[in-house]
Amino acid sequence: MCREESGEWNCLTDRVDVFYGGCYREEWDENYRLTIEYVNREHLTMLLRDGQWFSESKYPDLPLAEYFFPQAASATVAAQSFVASGLTVTEYAAIRSNYVEKAFFCAELMRILMDDYGLPMELIYPYIPELPEEDYSKACDHLFKLQPRTAHVLKLFLQLLHSVPAVRHDIRLQTFRTPFGALKTEEELKLSLECRHVEKAELELYGDEFFEEYEMGRTDSGFAVTVPGISTPTALWYRFRIETSDSLFWLCAAPDGLHGWLRRDALQGFRLTVYDQSFQTPAWFQNGVMYQIFPDRFAFSNREKMLEGIAYHLRLGQCPELHASLMEEPKSQPRDFEESYSPDDFYGGRLEAIKETLPYLQHLGINCIYLNPIVEARSNHRYDTSDYTHVDPILGSNEDFTSLCSAAETFGIRILCDGVFSHTGADSIYFNRDGHYPGPGACQEEPSPYDSWYDFRHFPDDYRCWWGFRDLPEVEEHDPGWQDYVVTGEHSIVKQWLRLGAAGWRLDVADELPDDVLHLIRKAAKEEKADAVILGEVWEDAVLKESYGNRRKYALGFSLDSVMNYPFRVAVLDFLLERSNAFQLSDFLSSQQLHYPQPLYRSLMNLLGSHDVERLRTALASGMRLKDFTREEQQIIEAGLTEADYLRADRLRRLAFAIQFAVPGVPSIYYGDEQRMTGTNDPFNRKPFVQCSVTEDVDYLASLAALHRKYAEDKVFFAASDQDVLMILRYGRAGNWLTVVNRAEEVRSFHLEYAGLNYQGTVQAQMAKII
Repeated sequence: MCREESGEWNCLTDRVDVFYGGCYREEWDENYRLTIEYVNREHLTMLLRDGQWFSESKYPDLPLAEYFFPQAASATVAAQSFVASGLTVTEYAAIRSNYVEKAFFCAELMRILMDDYGLPMELIYPYIPELPEEDYSKACDHLFKLQPRTAHVLKLFLQLLHSVPAVRHDIRLQTFRTPFGALKTEEELKLSLECRHVEKAELELYGDEFFEEYEMGRTDSGFAVTVPGISTPTALWYRFRIETSDSLFWLCAAPDGLHGWLRRDALQGFRLTVYDQSFQTPAWFQNGVMYQIFPDRFAFSNREKMLEGIAYHLRLGQCPELHASLMEEPKSQPRDFEESYSPDDFYGGRLEAIKETLPYLQHLGINCIYLNPIVEARSNHRYDTSDYTHVDPILGSNEDFTSLCSAAETFGIRILCDGVFSHTGADSIYFNRDGHYPGPGACQEEPSPYDSWYDFRHFPDDYRCWWGFRDLPEVEEHDPGWQDYVVTGEHSIVKQWLRLGAAGWRLDVADELPDDVLHLIRKAAKEEKADAVILGEVWEDAVLKESYGNRRKYALGFSLDSVMNYPFRVAVLDFLLERSNAFQLSDFLSSQQLHYPQPLYRSLMNLLGSHDVERLRTALASGMRLKDFTREEQQIIEAGLTEADYLRADRLRRLAFAIQFAVPGVPSIYYGDEQRMTGTNDPFNRKPFVQCSVTEDVDYLASLAALHRKYAEDKVFFAASDQDVLMILRYGRAGNWLTVVNRAEEVRSFHLEYAGLNYQGTVQAQMAKII
């Protein structure tokens, strides 16, 4: 039994096995990590009754066995809670007054944390209670027969007592850091340490072009300092310089980034995000549930109008290919007359047909549709813009878009457009490389209004293009003509589509647009529609992101309301596929909560699938990182998946959805994931939507969406009860909602006591329990 010092955390079980005797072998791998292999150990089962531990059988005939085993049982339980609570334990209810009992408990706790949980001694050391050295030495004499490995760990601990101070700092607790999480500009920051054997402490606060030192003052439990408000939004780090009577140390960030780690060198510190105090994001979006639609592949109607759109592209000299059936596979290889694959096969999705699906989406709990690009383009994905000003005729017309937005509004749903502004298509009215459009483009000899948009190294065949793709010439975003046409002008593209009914923009490759240009886009959008959303495509941590040699500031209130949360997808899949554990997922979720500005954190697009990654069901069924394989290899892998693979994937999908909807932010469903659609990466993740009869999944997501909306403004706490069980608690004005996710193939127990709430019970194998 154990609990965090605020009395808000507790984890408990009533039956444990305590191992003893035997011997062990140490093995070091190539990364200098230690693994312990035990040999010929025995165990004793201990039961908890009325707060006391009892053995199911007779104690072995060893000195002080009657003291060791109850304390070892308490240590086994405490170790689990110790890790789950993020190494914040300072009270041990199981420790009684006898010094030997205390020492046995602490020694066994250290062994379990090191050997079973892989925590380094120097990370555990500050959290172990300080006892007289003779008590530890006395315990050590008896431990060699009871538990030889524990005796060895205790000897190491005694060596640390003579040479290393004990210092604690945990960024999740207000005891150590106030305010919680990211810091607003001009807001004071209070930092503190709890420590033993420390003479002096200083704070080192630093960033890319920033370094300040602050002397810390003594407190009853250690040292503290108040940092004056910081005026500029930025990403910072801090660490503590620790002096003893004869040594110098730095308290740096442990590998999880949440807790302190005493080092001899000044290594990476704790993260501190400072964001603009005026930063706000639209309330309607924070409460939202998103549905992403790839327009050519979702809803179908009015084949005659669609064929007129195909004919339009044919007249331009392009080569659109229409599938004869929705059952046909997407094209993935070049045709006989092509040197390389061109994604210009179409199924004929229409904007007007999406209106017919609005009741279905409303039932699903959706309040925001994100449409992949809809403007005229040669390809089916339409990221190679030909003309920003109108809907591609295969999809419909500008009037169809406005009609869709109006119809969606009656269902409480808003529409986000996809803005592809860092590049255009080579086959476009702007560049016109192939001469398909009547007016001169930048690639023609005649003067063109778009000449200054592009950078030619050698006219007309050598130009700057996106990631080397010659079909995607990059634009010069600081060109006044481009900015007027796309962003700032009275009739700019950004403003035009908002006037036609859009509720905001998802910005393609946002990290390839300069910060000042992103700022202009956000400013223009908000001027046109105050609650418009600006959502950026970012694949990494949005605060730490660097591109073209600079730290980006778009997540600090400067330009983006939100970002696509791809790191969330990676973390959830890694947990469900056992590439990480529940403690690591809990740490990741806590890290985003702490390091993202709260307005952005509450607006994060928390996705599990998109048009740029393999389908969720396929990823879980294969258990592989499919992006590491060629397109052909992915198809072979998918063809080899069995019914059992998909049954397991379907169980794990529900766990993924439970996590996705319990976390603050905007959960995003990629069209058809709720209908168990499958597919590897592009183009097979973009198959036509065919509504099946998977009503239980749709109803399940609808129930999660209702909970998500109800608790959207409430607080959140992340924890793990063991390596397989994640717990997410939402609590506050709306009430309390606990999600317990068990990825293991057997029943697991859980217990969570936090913020005055107490939950305990069991959760079935590969199930999510919602309380």
